[in-house]
Amino acid sequence: MTAQVYETGRRLALGAGATSVHWIGDEALFALSDGQVLIAPRTGDTRRIDAHDGVILSAALHPDGKRIVTGGDDGRLKTIAPGGEVLTLAEARRWVDHVVTSAATNLIVAGVGKEAIVFQADTETHRFAYPTNLGGLALDAKGRRLAASHYGGATLRYVLTPTDKGVALNWQGSHLAITISPDAAYVITGMQENALHGWRLPEKTDLRMDGYPSKTRSFSWDRRGRWLATSGANAAIVWPFVGKLGPQGKPPLQPGEREALVTAVAFHPTEEVLAIGYADGAALVVRFADSMGMELDEPGEGAVSALAWSADGKRIAIGDDAGRGAIVDV
Repeated sequence: MTAQVYETGRRLALGAGATSVHWIGDEALFALSDGQVLIAPRTGDTRRIDAHDGVILSAALHPDGKRIVTGGDDGRLKTIAPGGEVLTLAEARRWVDHVVTSAATNLIVAGVGKEAIVFQADTETHRFAYPTNLGGLALDAKGRRLAASHYGGATLRYVLTPTDKGVALNWQGSHLAITISPDAAYVITGMQENALHGWRLPEKTDLRMDGYPSKTRSFSWDRRGRWLATSGANAAIVWPFVGKLGPQGKPPLQPGEREALVTAVAFHPTEEVLAIGYADGAALVVRFADSMGMELDEPGEGAVSALAWSADGKRIAIGDDAGRGAIVDV
């Protein structure tokens, strides 16, 4: 089953490469490489907000659900509201490479160089230091534990405790993207050497998942935490996380195989349906129950770099690094 995007949604000229996309109500907010945020409703005119002097490197939904939080290569951490209100939370001396948030604990954590800066109610409360520059940040589902990846492994801390020295998860090499499973039983990192490494908690049992032709930069868990979808191969590599050993010794599913590499993955908020974006700009969705697929977008000029479902799962927003975007009714 296939359907072209222009028959089921709208195309968007983003004007710059998309670095991420987030939904607030019925509007998709695209963070862009020119420092702007483009706001796109399902129908009607789009709006643009000048947010940063340079690339928006990181973004996340604000804990209040009414704004997004953005970090730029101008060293600023800001909040952007769809109505156009822009608030600067912090001015750092270095790029704000990572931003994660939690509605459960009203937290914002920004990764700047070797530090994670913690904010509550839009006010900085404390900072955590790390041995090397951060490769990624992740918060657990309850907003209590912060996982940070860096050279030599990852560090797990209770984010609301400024004096927490952290639990070291050691593994040689450079660790980049990081994620925590919904039940907080696993921490998984994407490594510099085209492999994943993981730890099962609390024993810190090591897990190794390799064979990728490229680095994994995009992670997505299904709602129940049974599947972890990853980018970095010619199909979405989807690992099973059931039983005591999780994916160890089990083959992954490989939906959506094409000649182009997968660059972005996003699970549906309630169903076992996965959206997949590719290096050639194409995007599709696959339903696990019967492997039925639907084409969302055809190849273009840039890799899919932003992919997000609306909260109700009825629409998906797509953006690529060449400035092409779309909102698709699924």
